[in-house]
Amino acid sequence: MSAKPLLALTAALFAGTAAADCTVSSGPTQTPLVELYTSEGCSSCPPADRWLSRLTGAKDTVALAFHVDYWDYIGWKDRFAEPRNGQRQRDKVALAGGRTVYTPQIMVNGRDSRAWRGGDPLAGLARGSAQAQIRLTSDGDTVRVQASAPAGRSARLVIARYENGHQSVVKAGENSGATLDHDFVVRDWETHPMPTDTPLNTDIHLRAPEKPGGVAAFVEDMHSGDVLQALALPDCRG
Repeated sequence: MSAKPLLALTAALFAGTAAADCTVSSGPTQTPLVELYTSEGCSSCPPADRWLSRLTGAKDTVALAFHVDYWDYIGWKDRFAEPRNGQRQRDKVALAGGRTVYTPQIMVNGRDSRAWRGGDPLAGLARGSAQAQIRLTSDGDTVRVQASAPAGRSARLVIARYENGHQSVVKAGENSGATLDHDFVVRDWETHPMPTDTPLNTDIHLRAPEKPGGVAAFVEDMHSGDVLQALALPDCRG
């Protein structure tokens, strides 16, 4: 699909919607999505956790930390881990042609990136034109989502509630005795298939937050795993 039809679709999607303090809209340039797959039971994960925390306050990047449960058996149960987080990681790795999951793993726009160990994996990242558009509005416990993707493309919207400022004192396992700090912790998330020829408009109810954070949403290709656009809405009380 050419850029002009997508822009026309976007204009139709967002036309007539009044601006609000608790509303954010994606722009014409793609915003990078950084996903960290981590575990409190993994001794090599704390440096990646700290690296991700450096993105706090960044307005041009969306960051999320998915805690996985497949290391729980070695002595420490990660309280933020869910089986589906690990399944998402396995699915993303498979879509990219890989076979092995590991922690800590950082993905940028759906692709494995190990550059964080030596600096900034976002440095030099080409930020092309967005292939999807997203608008988020917070209304109490409800998040109103409007999103568009190129017609005919198999895409889905993923929306997640994340929290910052979590701290855990680990009493067993590889990190026994350590105090771990976590930001961008995914506490709840949903996926919604995108219509192939019309925008997505839906109201979503995610779990109530325990810590400050926000909501992040992104549109990804269901076949390739490529991220088409990402957007974050920090906590808002309209």
